Amino acid sequence: MTNIDTSGKIISPALDVGLVPQDFVAMLAFYEKGLGMPRLDDMEFADIRLTRFGAGQGIVKFNQGPSAPEKLTSGLHESRGMKLLTIVVPDLEATSASLVKAGFDALSIEDHDQYTLAFTHDPNNTMVELVGAPGFCDNAVLNAVGLTVNDADTTRLFLTNVLGFEAGKSEDLPALGTTKHEFVTGDTTLKVWQLDDLPAETGSIQDYPGIRYLTALVDSIDPVVARARDAGHNIPIEPRDLAPGVQIAIIEDPDGNWFELVELA
Repeated sequence: MTNIDTSGKIISPALDVGLVPQDFVAMLAFYEKGLGMPRLDDMEFADIRLTRFGAGQGIVKFNQGPSAPEKLTSGLHESRGMKLLTIVVPDLEATSASLVKAGFDALSIEDHDQYTLAFTHDPNNTMVELVGAPGFCDNAVLNAVGLTVNDADTTRLFLTNVLGFEAGKSEDLPALGTTKHEFVTGDTTLKVWQLDDLPAETGSIQDYPGIRYLTALVDSIDPVVARARDAGHNIPIEPRDLAPGVQIAIIEDPDGNWFELVELA
């Protein structure tokens, strides 16, 4: 019998999402007061401070470096990168009221019988898709991240063959003139759409505000890094110890988006 190496799997129940805030106070008001995400203990590594919020099985974290990026991120149809968050809340009308109380515009809510839907932007100009689903959750839950990419096929190979995501459904997006492809791991879905010949707002975490990286807990880092290297992907941070019993690495997808891998001893 042939032994098949099945190590290098994502074992976290959901991905964590790293955001870089341009205006920390405004972002705090939006996510904590407006969306009602419960704040967790902050963490510090060297000159980086992580302000963290519970978002279902995953965590939303603000990555604050020595200085904030000067310009806002551009829209999902204007550049490549991680461009959209889908967040489920128990009551969209109540969320709209909380956002207004926190100083933001009221939501324009669409009724879809079993759920409600609204789109807004956070203070970083990241598009936020809000889904009201009574009975689904008690607090805001991060459900999906949307990526604008240059080549959906190469992104699919990266997500499935390197990271081990499961390919999901695809559907047309007439408003963007393209097709959305879904990829799933645990409770997190990545929504991927291809728009040709756009500039990239990807790369180093502190280069832009917005969604800058996704974090996955894996059972073994080395096999994932090896698969990424064999497929020709960049490894901005080779496996290294972050703290006793904690090893990290960062790999890039074909558009330069950063995926942080974490292995616990």
